Amino acid sequence: MLGALRVCVFAGLFLVVALAGVRAQEGPAAAEMQDEAPTLPVLVMLIGGGARSRNIDLDVGDDAGGTAQGTLDTGAYFDFGWHLLIRPAARRSPRPSIQAIAVQIDGGSGIGLEVEPEGTGISLQTNTWRLLGQFGYLYPIDRLQVGGLVGVGVDVLSIDLNSVLPSSRIVYVRLGPAMAYDIVPSFFGFRADFGLRVPFAFGGLEDAYGSDSSGVGLDAAVTFDGRLKAGFTYAFRFIWEYYNLRFTGSNMNVPAMGNGAKGTDHAITFQLLFGWSL
Repeated sequence: MLGALRVCVFAGLFLVVALAGVRAQEGPAAAEMQDEAPTLPVLVMLIGGGARSRNIDLDVGDDAGGTAQGTLDTGAYFDFGWHLLIRPAARRSPRPSIQAIAVQIDGGSGIGLEVEPEGTGISLQTNTWRLLGQFGYLYPIDRLQVGGLVGVGVDVLSIDLNSVLPSSRIVYVRLGPAMAYDIVPSFFGFRADFGLRVPFAFGGLEDAYGSDSSGVGLDAAVTFDGRLKAGFTYAFRFIWEYYNLRFTGSNMNVPAMGNGAKGTDHAITFQLLFGWSL
């Protein structure tokens, strides 16, 4: 939790500095800068796919006081992805502080996967999908945009009944800083996002391992993107997600599961997205 608090403090300081920059530039000189301000798209819609892998590794307690390993490694699989970014006031106000307001929705899904839990020799049908909605503030300064986002997300893993790992539904709050830079204005740019995730619901994991659950997560994303004047837009994204989870207390006595658990859940995703921006 100490590391999580440090991330929160860092994110807070980052946003304070960004907002201080906003106020400093909204003086008499701000009007002179409007003609030089970048033209931000009002709407960006992207869809595509790529490779994703996920590894869940838990030390599961048994009734004899020992532990067993609960491991699920999906390997690389094809994953659909989509991205929606809306800047409702990007063309309605000349003030960068208003143009900076943004709403962002990201999602992905892997359908019809066949996963073999380690040491079982059996193949299980698995579906996974995720969705993250965020409110953001990305203030434009020439080619640079700085700010942050906060929102709520869900990550669902649906797997056939087995003795290794139950289906799960992790619901979390996310917050963190973000920055973007137009390397070649409009045609090629770079964006980096960092986030702290605080889960508050775990679905079947609590039923199987214990209702006194806790966890913390981190994520990072790097995006290279660009758009043509006609509106065609592309993006290549790398996303890293990580959770540290712990379960204790009473459970629902799910057959063949355990008594308490702790471990990690992490995923890596590469996406190639195409779409349109206005």
